[in-house]
Amino acid sequence: MFRFLAITACLAISVHAYSQGGPKAACRDLTPQHGAKLQTEKPPYSISGPAHVRSDQKLTLTLGGEEFLGFMIQARDGQNRIVGEFKVVDAVHSQTLDCAGKQDTLTHLNAAKGSPLTGIKFDWIPPAGYKGNVKFMATVVQTGSVYWVGRVTKDVDVE
Repeated sequence: MFRFLAITACLAISVHAYSQGGPKAACRDLTPQHGAKLQTEKPPYSISGPAHVRSDQKLTLTLGGEEFLGFMIQARDGQNRIVGEFKVVDAVHSQTLDCAGKQDTLTHLNAAKGSPLTGIKFDWIPPAGYKGNVKFMATVVQTGSVYWVGRVTKDVDVE
């Protein structure tokens, strides 16, 4: 019985610890610090929106699918560098994080087990003068022990 209570307490602490956003330690590879095994099957989530954007315009996308508690999203170029800047659309449930640069990562905010999300809208602004392909990569946390690391993706051409 004591073992069960100890495990339950650890899981509750790890989920609660990141309710205010993904940790900076996850910036490099988008891996949550939950200590659970990541999922390998196809994620029940997707990023939707336009597949093209001009380098002088913002791009509005949506992460959606089944209910989820947390997320971390980055845009990466062909050399796997984090590029661009996110603008928060839903300030109740999302915030930016400075990983490689200013506001270059979007993560959850106010994650609560009793009120999961089914979608989050966000804006992304390409770097000035950037041209080329960008891959949006998201880690989505369904529960503290069920998550997909960088498997939710969308390719966008910046013209």
